[in-house]
Amino acid sequence: MAEEHHEQNNQENRGEERDRFGSRMTIPLLAVALVASLVWGFTQFRARRNWEIKAENQYNRSFSELSAHVGDLENKLAEALVSNSRPHLVKTFSDIWRQAYLSQEDLGQLPLTSVELGKTKEFLAKVGAFSHNIVAKLNQNTNTDAAVPAVTGEGVQYLSDRDWDTLNTLYQQARYLADQLVDLQESVLEADERWLRVDRLSSAALAADVSDRLETNKITKSFMMMEDGFKRLPEPEMEGNLLNLRPDPKGITGAEISQEQGREIASGFVNKDEAQYEVAYDEKINGDNPLYLYTLKKKNDKGKAASSGRLALTVKGGHVAWMLKERGVSAQKISLEEAKAAAQKYLERRDYRGLTPVGAEEYRNVAVVSLCSQQGDTIIYPEMIKVQVALDDGEIMGVETMSYLTFHDPQRKIASPRLSITEARSRLNKRFNVETVKEAVILNDQYEEVLAYECIGRIGQNRYRVYLNADTGEEERIHRIDQQGVQIK
Repeated sequence: MAEEHHEQNNQENRGEERDRFGSRMTIPLLAVALVASLVWGFTQFRARRNWEIKAENQYNRSFSELSAHVGDLENKLAEALVSNSRPHLVKTFSDIWRQAYLSQEDLGQLPLTSVELGKTKEFLAKVGAFSHNIVAKLNQNTNTDAAVPAVTGEGVQYLSDRDWDTLNTLYQQARYLADQLVDLQESVLEADERWLRVDRLSSAALAADVSDRLETNKITKSFMMMEDGFKRLPEPEMEGNLLNLRPDPKGITGAEISQEQGREIASGFVNKDEAQYEVAYDEKINGDNPLYLYTLKKKNDKGKAASSGRLALTVKGGHVAWMLKERGVSAQKISLEEAKAAAQKYLERRDYRGLTPVGAEEYRNVAVVSLCSQQGDTIIYPEMIKVQVALDDGEIMGVETMSYLTFHDPQRKIASPRLSITEARSRLNKRFNVETVKEAVILNDQYEEVLAYECIGRIGQNRYRVYLNADTGEEERIHRIDQQGVQIK
């Protein structure tokens, strides 16, 4: 009995020692865990803060460049009003086209997707199309009737009265836009407004009605007022079919569908791999190509559903226009190459076949992968679909197909190029070190498809993509690109 009692006391003593040891170890472990969580939290905060600073700086730079390019556009249009020298007009209208193109690029870099800017964008497109057309007229062979300038009592005139009137109307619109942007730039600086607030509004616009907040934000309200003012200005008279701002969508085919038919199509699209989402009709969006909008609610383990995305279908034919899911994406775990493969597989499962990845860029741990149709060895860039891939687990977060729906032609036949690859290479800058040359279909400034040679190469440390017209050998476009093929802005 004494031995048993002694053993029992030893066990109790050992238990107390373990408890004391456990207590002594718990505090340091908790302290380490606390320090680790603080370090992780600070690291995440600093990373997010750095991203916010870079994003704000980028938005400010794009807006400043937009204001500067529109100001230059106004000056060049004013010069063109008084010029009557053919070489000077060619140079001036070429500069006008360039400033209009740069202004469109700058506007596209701003987080204004929640603001309707149709008239502003239409103006810039009209200026570009008009100046391009005037340069083409002035550059025509001088022995053609079209190139002969009008002779009046005041002498030779290179611009017809109709063209001059169009130019004058465009100038008045440019002066209005330039003044509005200067005023907005000053007010933004005075009020210390932040573009990131506008960015958050644009993101929220896909998930909720943010019209009230758009009215109270100084930046968005100013752009809305500017757009409204554009509607009161005289419209320029454009020649014939000079400006085709809205190409007839070749890929939106079929009969109109009902809301319920659309809901079934949307459900089949998002639940193709696994039945995870409840799909409910939201509203109809009217426009040139009306859409049905549906909400996506992801089911959790308890069978309940929470709002987690939206999907839009064309009323005609029930084609998916875009899909966007909503969730935070943690640290990157997969590569951009894996994201490309995931995007391609996702589209193939949904009968978008013959698409090949042509570029990918990373944004907030989400890869935006661009895929285009390919016919033989020819890439068809207008037929493009963009897919968002989460870089933590490869989930497809978004799909945008409007460019594909606009230009997809199942009956497309690609003509043979007049120039050989060897002849095309001879047209390139001799200092350009060519890596690859292949055929591609691109769009020109009039939304016309052009067969081109896509020449990728380097000069020094810079990498470029040069498009040469496959029939004439003229340069159609030049882009500076990164290693993933993404255009550097």
